Amino acid sequence: MTRPQSRGQRLNKLSLYKSRGGSSGVRVEFVTESLDDSPEGQLVRYVRGYAAKVEHEKIRERSIRGRRQRALSGKLIPVGRSLYGYTYCRENGVYLINPLEAPTAQRIFALAAMGWSTRKITAQFLNEGVPAPSGSRWYSRVIHMILKNPRYTGRAVAWLTRTEKNKVTGKRMNVPRPPEEQVPLPEGTIPRLVDDATFAAVQERFRLNKERAVRNNRNPEASLLRGGYARCGHCKGVVQVRAKTSKDRWDGLRYDYFCCRSSEPGHEHRDCRSSMSAPLLDAIVWNTVARILKEPTLIEAEVERMSQQEPRDMAGETADIDDAVADIIRQQRNLAGRLAKITGAAGDLITEQINALDEKREQLLRRRQTLAAQSERVEHTRSQLRDLQEWCGSVAAKVDSFTYSEKRLALDALGVRVQVWRSVHDPRFEITARIPINAPIALSAA
Repeated sequence: MTRPQSRGQRLNKLSLYKSRGGSSGVRVEFVTESLDDSPEGQLVRYVRGYAAKVEHEKIRERSIRGRRQRALSGKLIPVGRSLYGYTYCRENGVYLINPLEAPTAQRIFALAAMGWSTRKITAQFLNEGVPAPSGSRWYSRVIHMILKNPRYTGRAVAWLTRTEKNKVTGKRMNVPRPPEEQVPLPEGTIPRLVDDATFAAVQERFRLNKERAVRNNRNPEASLLRGGYARCGHCKGVVQVRAKTSKDRWDGLRYDYFCCRSSEPGHEHRDCRSSMSAPLLDAIVWNTVARILKEPTLIEAEVERMSQQEPRDMAGETADIDDAVADIIRQQRNLAGRLAKITGAAGDLITEQINALDEKREQLLRRRQTLAAQSERVEHTRSQLRDLQEWCGSVAAKVDSFTYSEKRLALDALGVRVQVWRSVHDPRFEITARIPINAPIALSAA
């Protein structure tokens, strides 16, 4: 062994080696010095170990302080290999777009937004011979890590995670830091490769896949609303399909029912107890959906209603905001010209006026962004309804022969969601969709 100069825990290992080896006639010797087993020698070793442990903590503290100071200065903290699609610039502490990898990263998000699974993307890249980040081959977990990373949208944040020891397994793992401890980096530190809409669509796909995963379900087609279509009206959690054999029924057969997860131990809402017969709710919901699919005029009426509505004049308000912002900029220029000729208290007063105008301008710009987002959502909803109307017209004749998968696609197209309450609640359940449903489908408690 070499001399134990690092941390105090090595002294514990040395004691373990000596106790176990001594009973078997094994002697411990150092390469660099002789082992002094006298009381003075043991004291010297423990003092060295304690000093090494203190120095290790100081080095760790200095390293953490230096890394945080680097983040506060607006630079990335380099950790291992650069993010796929980028090249790390040591001079400026930022990421630069890698022209060889960036198109592949963008393609991964595009394929995932189209509905491709991580395994399918992996197989496609392996068939095409696309170079992998590690230089060996592509794996589905690598695709998954890329798709879950928000840095591809240009979100540059440092100090995201910290290392903690798992109390159960004893292993050290990275856990997210609270938002107040995270350090946002300047705009442009990480160039954007993926727009927010595409990234949000991919994350929504991940969420739906998690909710609707079959996993160990022996009969996944037993319930139409399995996997997130039905939720508890009390805690808003996803209801599960459970099977039960009733001893009270005359036939003693198994039946399925929707049940809120609040009945599980440790759930924060233990008083929900929302449940309902799965075949009954499936039948009611599908009859409602089939009625809409067979009558595309219902969707046509909704599109017409949205077109004839008298929404707020967003274009006019946007134009007024633009005029107001231009007027504020003109006032600020005039005040800045006066400020160059005035000093003292009058200059401070003009500076306050400029700052007040700047704050008002920021408020107007935020309002303009809100109006633009509202207008985009309205237009997107109208476009979805038009596409839905065309789709319903094409499938209206074969609704009665839909398979299980086709029925689920119809639920997604209409945006059908169901809320279930306890038996004493009125109504018992409620169905919502992208278009108003006028039929009486809210069942009251008996």
